[in-house]
Amino acid sequence: MAAELTLSYIFKLAGLRDQDDVVAGLKTESDTPTASSGVQYRVLAAADTAEVLDVGDVSTIDCIILLAIDYDVDIDTSYSSSFSTEITARAGGLPVIFEPGGTVYVKNNGSGETPKYVFLVVGRT
Repeated sequence: MAAELTLSYIFKLAGLRDQDDVVAGLKTESDTPTASSGVQYRVLAAADTAEVLDVGDVSTIDCIILLAIDYDVDIDTSYSSSFSTEITARAGGLPVIFEPGGTVYVKNNGSGETPKYVFLVVGRT
């Protein structure tokens, strides 16, 4: 069942359809997501510098879907004191879908790049 759900979200985000479809599709047996960051378009502010992913008013995150547009994006899903790449979103590839273990930071994968990326945070306030 998880593979079927994952493919559904990949196609929805890749087509940048309404984020309400994604929120509605994430209902679980015990919790229903009530908050979303909305689809966010970003450009990394400074090359070679990690920056925090803005999750908006979502306090309990069920999932983050991130699509790298022009350059690869490295993701640290549980940043503490230094950046450690846990996932790499490939430019032009499929979006990555993950549930973070803490504060999420993103950084360019290639030296000197400032990648563009799109993401959606889904969870509860």
